[in-house]
Amino acid sequence: MKILPATLLALLLALLMAQPARSQSLARLDVANGFRGLPFGAPLTEALHLKLLRDKGDEKVYERLDEQLQVGGFTATRIHYKFFRGQFAAVTIIVKGAAETRKVRPALEALYGPGRIEDFSCKWQGALVALSYASLSDEQTIMAMSSRPLAAQMQQANAPASPTKLKIKQK
Repeated sequence: MKILPATLLALLLALLMAQPARSQSLARLDVANGFRGLPFGAPLTEALHLKLLRDKGDEKVYERLDEQLQVGGFTATRIHYKFFRGQFAAVTIIVKGAAETRKVRPALEALYGPGRIEDFSCKWQGALVALSYASLSDEQTIMAMSSRPLAAQMQQANAPASPTKLKIKQK
């Protein structure tokens, strides 16, 4: 009978100690609040040496002309920077090849702890920054890191306008 309370206490202590570690790992997303020294919300400037890939009005996607494709412990194929209304809003990192794609998730988990698994993806969500990883096949992985406030603005801007309902008074 004395074993049960001791076991329960040990389990409770383990859970309490594990939670701050996960919170601290997720806090790294918010502390960085950007990618490679470019903070989310930073203005679009020529100093970034960007090449325009897609222009959807308020949303523009670029690649850096001088990009280093080594990211952590793996090598990316392409890195895209999305700007919304002239502010850095998201980065998408594309990794191809079985050897490189196998390195991505362990690298992310080492930095941010275990993510929330959903189908073929894994997600980490801080207060300011969201990160997702999707393995489309053994040969390709896509990661997206975005500013949560700017992502909400983009979503609102892209939402279809709801028709106005007129109220008609009956006599």
